[in-house]
Amino acid sequence: MRRWTPALLATLLLVLAGWVLAPPASACSCTGGTPTELALRADAVFSGRLESREVVGDTALHVFRVGTVHAGEVAARQGVVSPASGASCGLELTGEGPFLVFATREDGRLAAGLCGGTAPWTAEAAAEVQVLTGATTPAPGSAGTELPGGPSPAVLEAGAAVLIAVAVVGGLALRRRAAG
Repeated sequence: MRRWTPALLATLLLVLAGWVLAPPASACSCTGGTPTELALRADAVFSGRLESREVVGDTALHVFRVGTVHAGEVAARQGVVSPASGASCGLELTGEGPFLVFATREDGRLAAGLCGGTAPWTAEAAAEVQVLTGATTPAPGSAGTELPGGPSPAVLEAGAAVLIAVAVVGGLALRRRAAG
């Protein structure tokens, strides 16, 4: 038994050192969500066609021709930045679309990633987001001006709080039912 003790301790120490000293993983993993949940987390939601994609270093700039603005400040021709690679959670868009884009505001620019919900446009997802937010079409030539029709950030935050409260209360009710 004594022969195994040092080897066991050394193995345990190596495993523990691996957990503590290991660098963070660079792979992208997403939790997903419904279009409504994704819209509540986004600063801007719109549908549009991809006009161009330019990669500079580790960043890609996607330029969309916007068709419908569901929420936030969106121009008729809107740029969205993301990491250049899908492995770094960058957008992985093929073709010109149309796409339903969920973006957050970072350093004054709109940014989107693989986990934010941006995906090919579907009538079902667009309808779900439109019911939540209302929708408008950008005025021709608009460039960075706010378009009417989208909810304020306070309304989106209140909606998110209501969804979280409903989920918590529902989970507690199911737990009590299972226990009783």
